[in-house]
Amino acid sequence: MTGSPTLPLYLHTNESPYGPPDGVREAVAEEIMANCHRYPDSECRDLRAAIADHHDVPDHMVAVGNGLDELILLAVHAYAGYGGNVVLTDRTFPGYASSSESVGGKIRKVPLEDYRVAAPAMVEAISVGTDLAFVCNPHNPTGTLLAPGQIRELIDVAEATGAVLVVDEAYMDFAYMDSVEARSTIDEVRAGRQVIVLRTFSKAWSMAALRVGYAVGPTRLIDKLWQARRPLPFSVNPMAQRAVPIAVRHEQFVESVRRQTAQVRELMFTRLHEARVRYLPSVTNFVMVSTGSRDSAAVAARLADDHQIYVRDLAGFELPGWIRVTIGTRDQIEYTCAALGAVLT
Repeated sequence: MTGSPTLPLYLHTNESPYGPPDGVREAVAEEIMANCHRYPDSECRDLRAAIADHHDVPDHMVAVGNGLDELILLAVHAYAGYGGNVVLTDRTFPGYASSSESVGGKIRKVPLEDYRVAAPAMVEAISVGTDLAFVCNPHNPTGTLLAPGQIRELIDVAEATGAVLVVDEAYMDFAYMDSVEARSTIDEVRAGRQVIVLRTFSKAWSMAALRVGYAVGPTRLIDKLWQARRPLPFSVNPMAQRAVPIAVRHEQFVESVRRQTAQVRELMFTRLHEARVRYLPSVTNFVMVSTGSRDSAAVAARLADDHQIYVRDLAGFELPGWIRVTIGTRDQIEYTCAALGAVLT
């Protein structure tokens, strides 16, 4: 172990330990001091322009929201409506199902195969009267990845049937170093495909407190999403609108975070293997760890009580017997893996 981390460790929400790009904190402080009494720009013009420029798409192909949670809910309202048919995988981010249920959506869940999204089964499910389909890629909480060709198969069937496919890429920023097959579906949007891609500044960009999620897609679909947002004109706060255009100027920032995360992830794999703790290889900033014969809720509680480490019990993701651990700094992961070894072996 190279050092003792500051406790407690909050490794349950997949936050980045590296902080935001230079200038973000200062811009947030300035905005609060100068404009705390003012409402933000309801159209988020500068924010959308900065994101559009970052991804080389027109402004009208970008929508923004108060985190991805809001955009997922708006997508259900915009593309499925009350009682619409929604397809998603089981054992995934619960926000897709809860948002759909809030408008009486009829949900069809596709089982995972070996902890991966089963693309052929998703294609089959989407082809049967679907209004909206959510695919999390990389998948949360398993950390597995669909190849670009598999995503194109999903886009093909969505376009053929009139369904709207939403690809949630909240963790794609972490995946590029792992495989040449890790490629953003935003490339398909630029090529004219009918698909919505969700991204966030909460994870690799380390701005979770500012709550900025965004959608990139064809104009007709973004217009519907933006229309669904009209009852929430001030959902993105002014600090966020000020900070993001500064953050995206730092083109190498995410690459640096990605590299550091990958290095610590490999260390974590090594330490878990040495401790004979089963885990699922991941391309993200989190790792799914098996608790074996032990109750995952009890393991999570013991890590918190005895070691001041907070992890996510995945029973709520329909994965009892597993926990999800965020990849922190090297010192944090050395400490965490030692604690996992003590608790599980």
